Amino acid sequence: MLLARQKTMLATVTVCALIIILTTLAYIAAADRVGREQLAPEISDAFADILQIQLTHNITDLPTLQSMLERFTRHFQIREAALYNSHGERISHSYRRAPQLSASLDDSLLVSKLHQYRLSSPRGELQLLVISDRSLPGFFILDTLTTTLFVVSISALLIFALYALTRRWQKRPYLQLLSSVRRATRDGEKEEAITIRSDDPDIQPLTNALNDLLWQYDQRTRNLRNAHQQAESARLRATRLSTETRQINENLAQEISVRRGIETQLKNTQTLLDGIINAMPSALFTLDAQLRIVQCNQQAGDWLGKQRQQLTGRHLLQLIPELSPHADLLNAAEQNSATHKLERLAINSFIQPLMTDTMIYPLPEQQQAKLVLRIDDVSQRLQLEEIMVHSEKMMTVAGLATGIAHEINNPLGAILQNLQNIRRRLQPGLPANERIAAETGLPLENLDLYLQQRHILQFMDNIQQAGERAANIIANMLQFSRSDQQQKQHIDLNALINNTLTIARGDFGLRHIQLKFSASTSPAWVECLPGEIEQVLLNLLKNAVQALSDYPSEDTHWQPMIHLSIEHRDQQQVIVLEDNGPGIPAAVAAHIFEPFYTTKDVGEGTGLGLFVSYFIITSHHHGQLRYRPASQQGGACFEIALPAGD
Repeated sequence: MLLARQKTMLATVTVCALIIILTTLAYIAAADRVGREQLAPEISDAFADILQIQLTHNITDLPTLQSMLERFTRHFQIREAALYNSHGERISHSYRRAPQLSASLDDSLLVSKLHQYRLSSPRGELQLLVISDRSLPGFFILDTLTTTLFVVSISALLIFALYALTRRWQKRPYLQLLSSVRRATRDGEKEEAITIRSDDPDIQPLTNALNDLLWQYDQRTRNLRNAHQQAESARLRATRLSTETRQINENLAQEISVRRGIETQLKNTQTLLDGIINAMPSALFTLDAQLRIVQCNQQAGDWLGKQRQQLTGRHLLQLIPELSPHADLLNAAEQNSATHKLERLAINSFIQPLMTDTMIYPLPEQQQAKLVLRIDDVSQRLQLEEIMVHSEKMMTVAGLATGIAHEINNPLGAILQNLQNIRRRLQPGLPANERIAAETGLPLENLDLYLQQRHILQFMDNIQQAGERAANIIANMLQFSRSDQQQKQHIDLNALINNTLTIARGDFGLRHIQLKFSASTSPAWVECLPGEIEQVLLNLLKNAVQALSDYPSEDTHWQPMIHLSIEHRDQQQVIVLEDNGPGIPAAVAAHIFEPFYTTKDVGEGTGLGLFVSYFIITSHHHGQLRYRPASQQGGACFEIALPAGD
């Protein structure tokens, strides 16, 4: 930190430097203005007059004119000069630095800082163009800066000499005052009052202030002596009071002990209440009249992704904007002291969107908090309700399918039976057919040839195939009427799957597909109907074979594969059937177990295979049939979960 004298010295030097700099700049600016406005035009005019005189004396040869132009352009205020004849052609030219005048007069007139003169000569009228250099020369600026530095050096020496002399004048009265203070301090051991004297009028106010300070010091010393005497008497009184205070402290200690016990109980109660509230699976918010959070539990903080202490004071509708349309209901609950409930409210503001039920409870008055808001996650309950509705729909469809199957079965049987009779009536070799054919004059051989050439027998085959296919569909639909009437068997799934794979290898043609079965290390016992479980497995295998056969894989090393395995999970035996085919898109996977839903072309699928399989596992065996993407990239995986047997 600079002292006052140093600041004064610095300010003086700065002011002097600024004055010298401003003076120098003003001098340079004046010289530059004189050069631009007076010297440069006059020099150009003088150069034109001299050249006119030379031309008047018939000095018109080009070398002489060129020499005169070169001598004139050596002047620091003439940059370039050129002579043009009456046709505008340049006949002589001289310049310093880069030329600006062109060979044509018309193009040269556009140059700035140009002086133009008309000269008369025996050759005719000439045009003189002169470009002046109006900037100050370097030697002028150098001389000016040298003079300025000299003036600055002399000024600095004079300022430092003035500063030293002024400092000496300033220190003299302060040294006298310091001597008086030291003398008064040596005499201060006496009990008389200390007084400092000074004859300098500038130091007199400081002398008076020091005398006042010494007088206050003397008064405080005397007061301190009196206070010491009073403190001694107070000590004696305090000794008497200490005995009384000790007894009071003992009584206070007992009261404090009782209070500590109460505080411990209150703290334990508060901890218990906090533990109960934080353990609740619901989000609890305590709100004031402005719907700001006074307190909340840990579940609320977890759902919002924040520490619950950070939520205090925040506005509820800013954190959960889904409650904004129900702000009037919140205010009404606080004003009317009524309980309200918001059912199936979707809240997407949480870290994980939830479907919730919200309860609003008013609190008694005379409290900061006015409302309690409880938010319950009902997503699982809604899923269970959807499952129940879906199961009810499946049962309804099952009953409907059973009735339809019974109604269709009779006319379908008649169609197949009549088709069989038609075949018998057209078959050669039967006596009745031969007799009627002879009576009508129609040989059966010719009739058979006609039926073959007109493809009528093929039409009959198509009718029979369609009828048998419809009969299989009806047989699947009639599975719904069979619940637990058949006797379940205690069977090992390892043996059941091996038998099913033997049937599949013979019927589905699995030569091009790698079929792998990972049997469990121990028997996987279940109570089931073996025929129905085989039907479900064959249906899943058939779907996997079709998906792998139609899959156009781009990988040349890809080989189709179906992998079956058995896992034991939570008192269930789970059959896992996984392939490495195209898989099932998410939009399709949501509907694969619905009746009559199929992605195959018309005539290739009925949409009942997975539905019947789902019904067999869930209704007849109280198990689960689930789909998920395979662990391998792009494959499909079905899981059949059956209750484990003893």
